[in-house]
Amino acid sequence: MDLSVFWELVESTLEAGAPCDRTKLLVDRLGQLPLEEVLEFQLRLDEVRAPVDTRATVAVAKLVAPGRLSDDGLWYFHAWLVGLGQDAHRLAVDEPDALADHPEFRRLAAETDRQLPGWETLDYCAADAWEALTGNEDGLEEAMLAQGHDSPLVADPDGEPWTAEQTAARLPKLTALFPAAD
Repeated sequence: MDLSVFWELVESTLEAGAPCDRTKLLVDRLGQLPLEEVLEFQLRLDEVRAPVDTRATVAVAKLVAPGRLSDDGLWYFHAWLVGLGQDAHRLAVDEPDALADHPEFRRLAAETDRQLPGWETLDYCAADAWEALTGNEDGLEEAMLAQGHDSPLVADPDGEPWTAEQTAARLPKLTALFPAAD
């Protein structure tokens, strides 16, 4: 599976709305593919997650939901960013401040009691499809390990955390969109 097919699968679930509905739809679609493609989907997911595991993404998450960022929350936020599709992913990697113009970030900014968005179950879609196809609960993980690949389970951004001043200087549009609470 190349990246274009991966993105088509992810983006094809946007119409489903809520993460739980998107998960069901994606598992159903993956379940119609050969096992090798299910494995490739998980490999592509790990591939596209890696470049969003940055201090910039941490700063974005802290702006979106101040005081509500945990290690797990950051990991699920990465999945949510991937779930927004290829264009949003490109922005998150190359121009994170431009996410301020993305409709989902605009929607979040309008919420009065913001929670950090996430799509935890994206991580389990390929494994669930694999199990549905084979009956083997651990089969996908075993197949990946046989290829020498172990999926990461947590975010691990490099570098020092950004200060509020660094965040404001590097992400001015997002800082304006999500002003700090007084």
